[in-house]
Amino acid sequence: MSYSFEEMSDEQLAILDDLEMLREDLIGELQAINQYEDHILNLENEGAVTALEHIIEEEKEHVVELLRLIQNLDPVQAEKFKEIL
Repeated sequence: MSYSFEEMSDEQLAILDDLEMLREDLIGELQAINQYEDHILNLENEGAVTALEHIIEEEKEHVVELLRLIQNLDPVQAEKFKEIL
């Protein structure tokens, strides 16, 4: 069921705001992973490569955490995840 913004409670509007921020954060994490992977391809220093590989693993953990938060706030999104996983 879809509601207009005028019909939504303050709590529902706050959830929408939270979801927007979390989705923007998710985009940032995914962009960071891509950027680090691009940098790894061009780095000569093995220590730097190892460090970025470690950072990528942390960023992937952040992606999972954000996806969990989004699922908790958006039941429709949670159902979509269940359908594909």
